[in-house]
Amino acid sequence: MRTSFASQCLHHETFAKYLRFSTYKTASLIHPIHDPIKEFGIVVDGCLKAEKYTFNGNELCCAYFENDDVFPEFLYFTGKKVYTYALVAVKKTEVAWIATSVFERMLREDPEMMYSFLLYTAERGMKNQTLLNCLHYQTIQQRISFWLLSMNNLSQNEYIRLPKSQTIWANTLHVSRSSLNQELRRMEEAGYFRIEGHVLHLLDRQSLEQFL
Repeated sequence: MRTSFASQCLHHETFAKYLRFSTYKTASLIHPIHDPIKEFGIVVDGCLKAEKYTFNGNELCCAYFENDDVFPEFLYFTGKKVYTYALVAVKKTEVAWIATSVFERMLREDPEMMYSFLLYTAERGMKNQTLLNCLHYQTIQQRISFWLLSMNNLSQNEYIRLPKSQTIWANTLHVSRSSLNQELRRMEEAGYFRIEGHVLHLLDRQSLEQFL
């Protein structure tokens, strides 16, 4: 199993000493929109949310950052040096911060870290594309099936790591929490998968593929 980029950062023999750790309470606003990006963050434990609001004041969830996720890599390396969303703690969350200049230096000086970072950003990009494609499906069963099959393809383990809560998962799939919970119970009872805590073991890939 490949060691995650986040874990490599946290234990790097040269650059780990530059990390600073902060813990945020539930609903804490960590960075408001337009805040300058001076550090990269690594979610050590917990969950953060990138959110915006429409003109009418409705909340839009742009993305979630969970354990081992790095942010705001896409913003920074595409030239945006400020947050284009508000960064909020969904629950109590510990974050390891590293200055952008140190982070860039680490990537320049350590080819293995650069390669690991490229793998991480590619996987993150694939996950984002999966979520967009997932929304083309109409039924909850189809969205769950597509998401599970896609995450299984990306997983380096024999299981799929689930979101921190069903609320986060429901928001990700753009369905109600109650509907998601009901469909998950039905599909698990049918033997398509087995859920143990925050991990899922896929048992019948072929049947899930037939739903799509």
